[in-house]
Amino acid sequence: MRCPFCASEESQVKDSRPSEDGAAIRRRRLCPECGGRFTTFERVQLRELTILKRSGRRTPWSRGPPGQRRAGH
Repeated sequence: MRCPFCASEESQVKDSRPSEDGAAIRRRRLCPECGGRFTTFERVQLRELTILKRSGRRTPWSRGPPGQRRAGH
């Protein structure tokens, strides 16, 4: 996570807990370069997995029984 004060690429998580509404994770971070403290809120983003076929066609991925895992079927 980039520090908003000095733009360092490193930061340390000092505290982590669910946000008040429970929809995100609130993290308190410390920059080891400048000592700045800042808060981030992280939310889960679910995306549908798709398979890109050699022909360029996209099909949704679905998990079938073992041995029968095939896209688009």
